[in-house]
Amino acid sequence: MKSTAGRLRDKVESFCRHEQLFLPGDHLLIACSGGPDSLTLLDVLASLRRAWNLTLTVCYVHHGIRRAADDEVPVVRKAAEERGCGFMWEFVDVPHVAAVTHQSLETAGRTERYRILRQCAARCQASAIAVAHQQNDQAETVLQHLLRGSGLQGLGGIRPKNGDIIRPLLALTRRDIEDYIKERGLVPCEDETNQSREYGRNRIRLELIPQLEKYNPAVIADLNRLAVLAGADEEFLSRQTEQRAASLVQEDQKGASIEKKALLLQPLAMQRRLIRYLFSRVLQSFHDVPFHYTETVRQLAAKGAGHCFEGLGLCVYTTKEQLCFTRAARGAFKNRQHH
Repeated sequence: MKSTAGRLRDKVESFCRHEQLFLPGDHLLIACSGGPDSLTLLDVLASLRRAWNLTLTVCYVHHGIRRAADDEVPVVRKAAEERGCGFMWEFVDVPHVAAVTHQSLETAGRTERYRILRQCAARCQASAIAVAHQQNDQAETVLQHLLRGSGLQGLGGIRPKNGDIIRPLLALTRRDIEDYIKERGLVPCEDETNQSREYGRNRIRLELIPQLEKYNPAVIADLNRLAVLAGADEEFLSRQTEQRAASLVQEDQKGASIEKKALLLQPLAMQRRLIRYLFSRVLQSFHDVPFHYTETVRQLAAKGAGHCFEGLGLCVYTTKEQLCFTRAARGAFKNRQHH
């Protein structure tokens, strides 16, 4: 009978094959902090290396937040070397970046981490970056987006594969990982900030989810199923939006536009999606567009010429037949409407 660790390893391998996360012969960069999740990720991928002919490089990102990170670098280096993997690490002063960019430590840390991981992947010519998100992380992400009033895209949570980022451990729960760690005799590093209620995500993990489990013990599995369903719907609707936009949206150096009548003839869901699409094309950014912005712009489409709305650095205005999107002039007031 196969051991628990062997069964979980097979589960991850089957998930990677089903989601086509990597191919035989690939070079993977493994993001590893030495914690339970990332150490499990390293151990599992190392066990699959020979069968898949993988080249593995481990990367540790020091965020400049915790002194303990100084001691974790050699621990992760040793774990990588014991498994025959390459190793690299980089330092970034996240508190300084957060202060300069007026971001939270969480946001700045995430942005800088992925920036550095991509730099390191390019340096070692890795084809993908493996990160250690698991099913509990997925549930936390879905709840975080739900609490922010997210749409379908946010409910889709984190994807198994998103461009160059792959997440093999989305096949496992946190309890699975605890079992794997115990049976394999691994000794992970502990990040003391994970217990801090200063961070919103930690409060979801430490306070909200335990409460929800009292109502539904299977809430982690159910939230992961919601993410799978919402993610598939979002992918389909995004393709539909791009197809509609190809025939309806006109773009030039000044911005983009759509015929008002053509927009309003679309189903309501497609109207909103096309408006968000226009925002993203002109801003060259895929950040969420607030619902009230979308609705205000949608209402403009029913008005005559000479009306406008300004927000998110854009000016949206009407002509006799068109709804036009262009970057707002510097110094323009945010969220300004002219009727």
